[in-house]
Amino acid sequence: MTALEKERSNESRAWKTLFFVSLINSAQAAIAVVGIPSLASDGLLSGAQATSLLAALPICAGVAAALAGPISDRFGRKRTLLAGLSLLGLSLLPHALATHYLGLLALRCLAGVATGVLMGLPSTLLSDSFRKDRQLALSGKTLCGYAIGQTVGVPLGIWLMDWSSFLWVCSLYGALALCSIPFAKAFLPNARREARKPEVASWLRNYAKRSKETLKDKDFNLIAAASFLSFTALSAFYVSFALWLFNTAQLRPSEIAPMYLAGGILQVIVFTAVLRLLTKLRPQLTIAISLILNTIIFSSVHPGLANLSSATLFFALTLAAVSLRIPGLQYLINNRGDPLQKGLRVSLNQTSSHLGKAFGSILGGSLLPILGMHQIALSCGVITLACSLLFLRDLFSELNAEQIRPKADGNQRGENFKNQKFEKWGSSGTHVAN
Repeated sequence: MTALEKERSNESRAWKTLFFVSLINSAQAAIAVVGIPSLASDGLLSGAQATSLLAALPICAGVAAALAGPISDRFGRKRTLLAGLSLLGLSLLPHALATHYLGLLALRCLAGVATGVLMGLPSTLLSDSFRKDRQLALSGKTLCGYAIGQTVGVPLGIWLMDWSSFLWVCSLYGALALCSIPFAKAFLPNARREARKPEVASWLRNYAKRSKETLKDKDFNLIAAASFLSFTALSAFYVSFALWLFNTAQLRPSEIAPMYLAGGILQVIVFTAVLRLLTKLRPQLTIAISLILNTIIFSSVHPGLANLSSATLFFALTLAAVSLRIPGLQYLINNRGDPLQKGLRVSLNQTSSHLGKAFGSILGGSLLPILGMHQIALSCGVITLACSLLFLRDLFSELNAEQIRPKADGNQRGENFKNQKFEKWGSSGTHVAN
């Protein structure tokens, strides 16, 4: 086996394993948006309890993501991912036995911690292990697991809910998470061995010193703020849309499943085909296009909710537009700044995203009775449009910097030439004797 064949084999095993991890994590997180409102519609939960359960997972995921990055920087991506996968399985498996609200809330919090740990690690692990020119392709393949988690995992879970309940479906996903641990341990690449790791105290001091630079980075802060706002808008839409489907449209879970199936299929098309056509575009431009598409889709809410078919198309196009920006966002976070701070950047961005999801969940559940679905969708469109402007601003700043840099380099070369000439000939133009 040649070196290239060996590299491709390692890539294949890694992305396929991370594909399955992303599928499970995506399916268990997404199905809650339908499953928890279904418990409320069956009278098992009050409206306030349902809202708190919907917000619990992203809040805990945001807190966990803030810690997972530094932990993975110190102990390795693979070890951290295996720990998160174990916690996900152990927190989802007992869902079927949760008969009281407080017990279910505790399990949702633990599942949120696991979700926060797992969400950003696949792309970072690939970034650490494989060449930069292969990262976008491998991340796109891995993210197909995220899409298929909604294409197959969510509709399958919804259909199973007609036979059992949301809680039993969560237990099923917990069992799958535990079964995937041996494969992750065998097939994921190990971290490159360091000659000698610094002591914990010394590492913490150096890490904190470098962290200040990351936190002061204006470009990174702009990306994190845009992530928070965009996920606030999307989560508010997802939650209010699910509640609207159950309470206003009076649909059963089996009638909602085709929406997720259609959305997941479009996401797979985006990850496997559309993104290949856009590889020559800068990531900021692709992200801005995605957000503008979301704005256009949200502005068509009136015809989008006219009937079940149009609502399915409306929801599927929303998911497809979101998928368009995920690889570019991960690429920006992984490749901007100090490589030793990569885990921290990913975790902080994931924290922003999860907190945005939590805030959006609360907004969606609270504002639906007051504003209605149409007004919420239009408000979400305004937010995504503002986020697109932030990424366009970042793109223009980068282009301006690239235009200025050659001039600065030319000026520096000219200055070096003048200095050399001055040193050789002296200020009066006569040769300086050695």
